[in-house]
Amino acid sequence: MDGKFVIFAVLLSNIWTLSEGDIYESEAWDLCTDTPPTDAKLWPSISNGHLGTVVHSDSVYMNGLYNGNGTTSTRARIPAMTSLKTLNIDGTRLNTSFCLHMDTGTYEETYRTDHWKLTITIYAHRVVRRVLVTEVSIATDGYQGQFVVPLQINHGNESTEISFLKMTSDIPNASYMYGKINEAETSESGRTPVHVYSTIIPPNITIASGQAHKETHVFLMSISPDLADANSAYKTAINMHLDGTLQTSHVSAWRHVWDAGRIDVNGNVTLASTVNSALYYIISSMPLTPDPLWEFNGLSPADLAHNGYNGHMFWDQDTWMYPPVLQMHADLGAILVQTRLRTLNASYEFARRNGYSGAQYAWESAFTGLDVTPWQPAQDWEIHVTGDVSLAFHQYLMMTGDVDMLRKSRLQEAIFAIADFWRSRATLNATSRLYEIHEVMPPDEWHYPVNNSVYTNYVAKQALLLPMYVCKLIHCKAPPQYEEVATKMYLPYDPVLKYHPEYDGYTTNVTIKQGDAILLSYPLQMQMSDEVRYNNLAIYEKTTGAGPAMTWGMFAIGWLDVNQSAKAEKSFFQQLDNKYGPFNIWTEDADGGGVTNFITGQGGYLQSIINGYGGIRVYEDELAVHCRPIPGSKSMQLVGIDYRGNSVDIWCDRSVTRVNVASKGQQLFLRTADGREQVRLNEGVAIEIASQKMFMSTLPINQANAIHHGVDTPFVIVG
Repeated sequence: MDGKFVIFAVLLSNIWTLSEGDIYESEAWDLCTDTPPTDAKLWPSISNGHLGTVVHSDSVYMNGLYNGNGTTSTRARIPAMTSLKTLNIDGTRLNTSFCLHMDTGTYEETYRTDHWKLTITIYAHRVVRRVLVTEVSIATDGYQGQFVVPLQINHGNESTEISFLKMTSDIPNASYMYGKINEAETSESGRTPVHVYSTIIPPNITIASGQAHKETHVFLMSISPDLADANSAYKTAINMHLDGTLQTSHVSAWRHVWDAGRIDVNGNVTLASTVNSALYYIISSMPLTPDPLWEFNGLSPADLAHNGYNGHMFWDQDTWMYPPVLQMHADLGAILVQTRLRTLNASYEFARRNGYSGAQYAWESAFTGLDVTPWQPAQDWEIHVTGDVSLAFHQYLMMTGDVDMLRKSRLQEAIFAIADFWRSRATLNATSRLYEIHEVMPPDEWHYPVNNSVYTNYVAKQALLLPMYVCKLIHCKAPPQYEEVATKMYLPYDPVLKYHPEYDGYTTNVTIKQGDAILLSYPLQMQMSDEVRYNNLAIYEKTTGAGPAMTWGMFAIGWLDVNQSAKAEKSFFQQLDNKYGPFNIWTEDADGGGVTNFITGQGGYLQSIINGYGGIRVYEDELAVHCRPIPGSKSMQLVGIDYRGNSVDIWCDRSVTRVNVASKGQQLFLRTADGREQVRLNEGVAIEIASQKMFMSTLPINQANAIHHGVDTPFVIVG
């Protein structure tokens, strides 16, 4: 089969996965334990993009709700009025289980005796997104004695960020409280209001003896910055419970997410569940659709259920969490793009305050988009985030071809404004006649301020060139100064050691914090020889400290690119040193330190699979694919890669790759890397070929841009 496409019809787009077991019956979607975590930080997160909480914690956080002026900004805590402590029924021996069901987005706790079963189910509703649900269900067989179930609420202390007043509620059996944050981020931004309705929970539930019986109690929290919205959501949830659709509608929404995009790993349940949980924790921190009343603020490094890094937005969203979301759920990728357009005006203002043109994005942002970084050196010098935002915009356009967003939103404006910032930030060296960028903090935050961070300079160069790509799509004209600065951007390079120094003056005996110059290969996709690519990896592998998990994900991708599979495997598994407990909670540091549920690291992990072992790379005219199973597994399927309006399933084992368009958008063509074979991709018709690098494009090869790959031969469409 080498180099030849085999074409056959597919009756079900997910036929290969289904033949190995329905995803909804797989152990890989259930994280369960008989013993609850002793460390409170290892309980799972339950979120829906509007609100989030950690199971059994005393806190709920709402998207976009921050308290504190400027650099004191932090998520504002709402007491968890319906959070129940783990049950302890005096004198009763209980069999227990604690499960996170990722396929349904529910957490379930079960307590059993010989004659009764009690189940507590918790979920942040995916449809009625203002609502957090706790269901207590009890079933008896008629042989039980009378027993009392104590319901202990863990609402903790009063909030120190919000001054709440308890008010009269018009909803039976529900309390209502209203408050505002104590301190606004700026004098102009105002104190955000918060309205909370919550069910009045009884101190206990008494079950009579000798009666077969089933009953369910539903406890709700509805949270919104708008009174009518909070009130309506609570009432809607009650009505849905009464008609039996409260939980089923939530489950249906989550199953739709997984049907649209996921990663199936066959032959290793532990790896499969780790992959599923990484995607679950990231997507659970996002809304599934835009919120017309209260815009989504963005992804912070420690998800929506925690206050790690004060809930602020960093490059973490754009560089680490966004790519896997975009590639498997383009509609959710668009929501993340919008979070940066939301703060465009603030970015203009931040650039103006710093004496530059255009738009400069804050290193850390919260409610307004202005910089709220508490560590002054990062606020002053870690400017690469502005290039990272532009890179995210570029990736969105390459993956989707969404010119409507360019025309109808502020996306084009933001792209040009970022380019204008970099034009004004660069300095022309009078001797070399090259542009340089001075006094920055690179991704390696241990060294600052430095001149000519190779990462910063290259991401700036890409941002300066992006307006030209935009104008190819929508027929506009970009200022020629952008291209002038980009083409003359100085990029540090050592011609003797044949590698890229991290910054001017860097020497190879200097230890660095995390992956930095190695990011030139991916995600920045700088063109370089394999020798230089290898040298970058080899040199920085020796000098990189413990580093956050995503560092090792990028090493794994890099080693795969230079065909060093053993080194790639070592780096790939090193990421998992940051995973703890039965619910796959990641910490920022491998020793368990740093922020908890570090979805930044989980985003890097997903990229090491999709863009590493899956070989997915997006270019302006094509998408590269080179699928290989994850080490320790038999096969892998990337379900629902969203490319140019198509949903593409890619399955591979160690010898064969199959490509199937499950849902069709623009016409795609698939060709081998050597250019000898090309085939038209049609919906429901799978293509099978010996595993190798290949490319998808909306253009036949004789029209496609093959400059990246050295292919210049005309090809024949064979399918």
